[in-house]
Amino acid sequence: MIQRKQTLFLLAVVVIAILQFFIPFQKVNISETNWDICLLPGCSSEVMGSNIYFPMVFNSIILILGIAIIFLYKNRVLQYKLANLLVVFNIFLIGLFFILSYTKESGPEAISYQFGSFLPLTSAIFAYLAAYFIKKDEQLVRSADRIR
Repeated sequence: MIQRKQTLFLLAVVVIAILQFFIPFQKVNISETNWDICLLPGCSSEVMGSNIYFPMVFNSIILILGIAIIFLYKNRVLQYKLANLLVVFNIFLIGLFFILSYTKESGPEAISYQFGSFLPLTSAIFAYLAAYFIKKDEQLVRSADRIR
């Protein structure tokens, strides 16, 4: 299970999803006060209100799905489909981060995107690489079955 390349890529996706909770993805300047916005529930409740909960839940789904895909190593077809779904979820999370900047309750004076807003992009790349190697394994197994 661990010796497969796709498992290492999926572990990277899980680690990035965990880091996503703690690393701020935006810095908002409201009336000379800088606020770091992250996905933890109490991190930015003064500025964001309830807008942060949808990306937080979505990142939790990515985390749980990444762990589940690792343990589906016996069913490569389902693993491949879920890994592709993981890519789509990560791209959707990137979109949520950038859309979230336009739905602030009070109008911020300046918004700057931090390193955390681009972490789902690297997670999507790792999920795509995992799906690629899962597909490659499935093709290898099918070609070996054809030879018999």
